[in-house]
Amino acid sequence: MSLKKDKVFDIIVIGTGIAGLNFIDKYLEKNKKINVIAPSINQILKPNIKPTIKILPSQMRGRYANVENYYHANNLKLKSDCKAIGSLSFGGLSSYWGLQMDSYINNDQKNLKKKNIQSIKKYFIEFLKKNNLLGIAKFGKKQTYTNDFNIPEELKNLNKIKDKEFECKKPIIAFMGKKYFDGDLNRVNEKKQKLTAENFYKKIKKKKDIIFNNFYLQKINQKKNLIELVCVKNNKKKKFLVKKIVLATGTIATTKFLMEFLNIKKEIKIKHHPRLLSVFLSKIKFNYNLDFTPSLMQIISKSTRDYFTADIRPGNKLITKSIIEAFPFLRPFKFLINFLRNRLIFSNILLDSSYSNLYLRKKNDKYDLYSKNKDLKSALKMRNKRIFNFLFKRKIIFPLFTTFYPGNAADYHYFGSIPFKNKGKLAVNNNCQLLSSRNIYVIDGSVFDFRTNKYPLGIVAANARRIAKQLS
Repeated sequence: MSLKKDKVFDIIVIGTGIAGLNFIDKYLEKNKKINVIAPSINQILKPNIKPTIKILPSQMRGRYANVENYYHANNLKLKSDCKAIGSLSFGGLSSYWGLQMDSYINNDQKNLKKKNIQSIKKYFIEFLKKNNLLGIAKFGKKQTYTNDFNIPEELKNLNKIKDKEFECKKPIIAFMGKKYFDGDLNRVNEKKQKLTAENFYKKIKKKKDIIFNNFYLQKINQKKNLIELVCVKNNKKKKFLVKKIVLATGTIATTKFLMEFLNIKKEIKIKHHPRLLSVFLSKIKFNYNLDFTPSLMQIISKSTRDYFTADIRPGNKLITKSIIEAFPFLRPFKFLINFLRNRLIFSNILLDSSYSNLYLRKKNDKYDLYSKNKDLKSALKMRNKRIFNFLFKRKIIFPLFTTFYPGNAADYHYFGSIPFKNKGKLAVNNNCQLLSSRNIYVIDGSVFDFRTNKYPLGIVAANARRIAKQLS
């Protein structure tokens, strides 16, 4: 068929993570329908899979096929020194991760205008209110949102302490609270109330006309003043012509699509937060019965040069089960580990984005995803020692801890490869339009540099709502 006779769509959203669905939700307030391209959760692309990554995070246990499908569909080759994870299914990683988010928004984005930062704050509060998320949000000294949850008094007192090194804040927890929430996390229904893409979609689909096209995107082409999307389902290709596309496929996939679209052959750095998992023995007994208890407190460095963060997460069933699966020699001690579970504190130590060690580059017909020879483990352990001293000094923990380094780039927050700039091919303007093609908008974490914000899901969702408002 000729280009003129092909059906031309006005706008197509690609991806059904929290960013894509928030764009859809906001866009449809002023429009009747929208088309979306995303694979169904059951689409298996590559049979006889041997897992590339041996240890997945607790929430992703049993999802090896999704992870391997992700590499296969996006034509990615994961090098042996790199443990980056994707998930080709409805909602991507947000279905498993994203239990908490920062309750503050800073100005890490040097090229994002003040009015746009204020707009993101506005839609951040809208996002919290829409979903009744648990926690408190403040901008400056002004409290702008509250749906508070209870935590042990000993932890609550941490955010009242005046310390030279650290400040402590309660995160926003990504559970959609009931209208009259009494603060007891044990009353949360984890399956129904967790803010996954699937649960968010269930909430908005009743009122919205969302047309799903069960394909995964293979390639983007420019066709005169239109965009051609080459998509695949069951090894069969289909092409869509569209005036505007909104990319919400996650940073790694989005970066790869645009590198191919723009014929970029040089190495591209993808920013992230290198992570170390710590386990402390608590003096406090945590009485939580959730399968996966979220973080109750964030411990944030005050240093202007070293923005690292730790969280405090009580021991829970999923993590202890994952420990035993990852380290089979601990199986004889399963009873003891579960007995001590209520006395364990798990913590993610997250470095700022200047320590990023993840790269993408085209090599032959594939895209290599790799890390370089950096000693991040010792840098993380050094900061963990400071968190240990902070908690031990406050009599929160006993003088015992252990650590586990999951590997280079195994931290699941990928961002910053397509930044807000005034020039360059792989960059966007303040309206998230790709500078080198005004047909393409990018609304996932690719556009941000989350140096201070270590749990940025809410900011990404808020920005997606901001762009949807503009385009609608």
